[in-house]
Amino acid sequence: MSGATTRDAVVAAARELFGRRGYTATTIKDIAARAGCSPAMVMKLMGSKAALLAAADPSEPTLDAGEGAREPVGYGLVRRLVERRDSDAPDPLATVLLLIHESDDQDAARADYERRYVAAIAERIGDRSDAQVRSHLVLAALLGLAGGTRTMGLLGPEVIAREDLIERYGALVQTIVDGPDSPGPVATLDG
Repeated sequence: MSGATTRDAVVAAARELFGRRGYTATTIKDIAARAGCSPAMVMKLMGSKAALLAAADPSEPTLDAGEGAREPVGYGLVRRLVERRDSDAPDPLATVLLLIHESDDQDAARADYERRYVAAIAERIGDRSDAQVRSHLVLAALLGLAGGTRTMGLLGPEVIAREDLIERYGALVQTIVDGPDSPGPVATLDG
């Protein structure tokens, strides 16, 4: 593997493991094993675990349309979170708080994530208001679901069926999306 290819493999492995396990529970040895290289190579390429966390941060929020694109946007956003949880896929919303906490400049990181995530949600839900209150509320609800299900293990299948969770939490998020300053018809993930 070339240096760039190895680095890409290391960053991809770190993104996956940090997203599933969190920063503290993921070791350099775990990342190296997943990337197919030695822990020494990971350290040579990245310098530190904190630098690896920064490199593994997805550059943009993941608010993709997925297969539920025709359902209202609040339900679709919740469905994406639940699908990633159920498939044990990394979820940026589950790691963003950790990334802020582990940042050398928490205030700057917080402002950057807020700007990017609120802007992405505002675009998805058609929030063109100056303060983008609905977008902030949607983000807070999604962060709560992501952290609650990933970090605390809340709302697992032994507590609530997957589709029931999507229906109930999706209704909550959709209520925010369709709030009093909503510009019109129910938004969907694909526009």
